[in-house]
Amino acid sequence: MKRTSTIFCLLGALVLSLCATMGYAQCNGGNSSYLYSPGKGSGACKTGFALVIADSNGQHVTPTSAMTLPHFKGGNKAMCRYISKNLVYPANLKSQRISGTTTVQAKVKADSTLTDIKVVKSSGYKEFDDEALRLVTSFPKMCPSTQSCEAQDLISQFTINFNIEDEDKRDGKQTEEAENESLYNELGKITPITLYFDNDQPDPRTVKETTDKQYMDLYESYKNKKNEYVQKSTNADAKAAVASFFDDEVYGGKDRLSKMTKLVIEAIKQGKHVSFNISGFASPLANSDYNQHLSARRIESVLNYMKQAEGGFLAPYINGEKSGLTIYKNPSGEVKDSSDANATQGVYCLNAAKDRRIVIDNVQVR
Repeated sequence: MKRTSTIFCLLGALVLSLCATMGYAQCNGGNSSYLYSPGKGSGACKTGFALVIADSNGQHVTPTSAMTLPHFKGGNKAMCRYISKNLVYPANLKSQRISGTTTVQAKVKADSTLTDIKVVKSSGYKEFDDEALRLVTSFPKMCPSTQSCEAQDLISQFTINFNIEDEDKRDGKQTEEAENESLYNELGKITPITLYFDNDQPDPRTVKETTDKQYMDLYESYKNKKNEYVQKSTNADAKAAVASFFDDEVYGGKDRLSKMTKLVIEAIKQGKHVSFNISGFASPLANSDYNQHLSARRIESVLNYMKQAEGGFLAPYINGEKSGLTIYKNPSGEVKDSSDANATQGVYCLNAAKDRRIVIDNVQVR
């Protein structure tokens, strides 16, 4: 199968001296030859092949439909990604905001390796030339040229463009990626977050799915009942387990929620979009329908806290008045086998206490 490609070529002893439309063959079902040029179109790669075609002796070769050219695995986009990722802009020239272009020549051998690598057109700056030479020398093995489906050596040239405006954009992207990575790392340390509730809170004995209560107030009331929960435990081991639950899980969840809220605000202020899941659960001491409504109220109480935090910054985002925050609510009202709850302890049973919770997870920043 043949395909047609339009190529722009540079003048020179080893450079094609015309713009032409040519067909390039595929071998054994493989990829067609990739043709590279700096180009001016939208999204065009500004660095890459200069489309030099010469045999291993440096003699000019005219491409035919039976020939493919050397190329990166993955084509032009893969080459552009490699150069963008690995090019190191010389610090001295970067500080002076100097741009330049270096052309490096190499023999792409039939075994996919590059040899005889050298600068054939200097940028006028040794630092650029040295970096271009280092970069091309670091290239991975390439798909070699073929002639009638037989691999062959072919001399090619690579145009390495050092553009200070592109470097500024790359720096900005790297800074943004570093900021995102930092936020991911911080959020990763504290999520998933589990928050616990006293029995039937907030707003007992109702089927409403909304509440004006906010989590931190509910937390304060719940933590003050620690001794009551401990005293209701049946033995020393149970008392110790309940005390540990309050100290480690109830108190710890509150601190993580506070920190997460600050990180979400920071991300949105930086122009990022944040999303997360928030799921509500309940103990098996009530029926499934009631527990689903109760779970929805617990979710709302957490969001009410987030709306009020830091001067109410998140309120318009949570209410949907501003974009930048997506919240996926899941008031599942999980009901477990009631045999898990000790009938004599009821609401004070540790298993039941652990079921009364909110879980925040899958926090994403983009």
